[in-house]
Amino acid sequence: MEPEIGLRREAGPDLEAIGSDPALEARIRDEIVRDGPIPFARFMELALYDPDGGYYRGSAARPGRAGDFLTAPELHPIFGQTLATAVDDIRIALGDPRPFTIREYGAGTGALAWPLLAGLRARAPAADLRYQPIEVDRRRLDDLATTLADAGLTDLLEPASTDPIHGVVLANEVLDALPVHRVRARAGTLRELAVTTDAQGAFTEVEIEPSTPALTARLDAEESGSSMVRRPRSASPWTIGSRPPRPACVAASCC
Repeated sequence: MEPEIGLRREAGPDLEAIGSDPALEARIRDEIVRDGPIPFARFMELALYDPDGGYYRGSAARPGRAGDFLTAPELHPIFGQTLATAVDDIRIALGDPRPFTIREYGAGTGALAWPLLAGLRARAPAADLRYQPIEVDRRRLDDLATTLADAGLTDLLEPASTDPIHGVVLANEVLDALPVHRVRARAGTLRELAVTTDAQGAFTEVEIEPSTPALTARLDAEESGSSMVRRPRSASPWTIGSRPPRPACVAASCC
């Protein structure tokens, strides 16, 4: 039988059926009532990282086969194993520093860490490896510790610190989850997009004066061909660590 080649279209999600968190919505509305329209960056920060209702602060991890979406590490460990080759090349290029530290932002439950670390240990068993995971929710770190224990890699795990490192910084699928400011150029004037509520209490978009002069300064420093620009907000939920004293690799993937 000849194979049949066709196109299958999956129905999109029913947004009405997804639901919401009334308590978080109420807290956001209260902030708007108290402070006026809030920058989109603040709205995004609350929606994703509010300690009591943020998307990434739930009891269960969001990425993964049992979650809402998959990233490359969850698809197959070959992603981490392949990355181990590049990270080991960096270790060698740095002169095999001791310790050689891997600091991973958005480490999740360890889907990237365990094949990466296992691959590094297989390639360089004598290397002095350290692994520092950074997460916004303690429960993810507990899950990660279990993952590494099951893989026999607990001895590489250490708490993240603010100390400079000799090694590599990893951030897989993290930059696209950072709260961002949204601005619009209107008649030569910079306006920031904010969130307020309408008469029925629904969230709606409104333009305000820039919430910080850093927005204008940032955009003045570059040329942009778009009237809509997104600028990352301070990555406060993730801010741990400082600039390493030796070259480091920042890996960001959209796979």
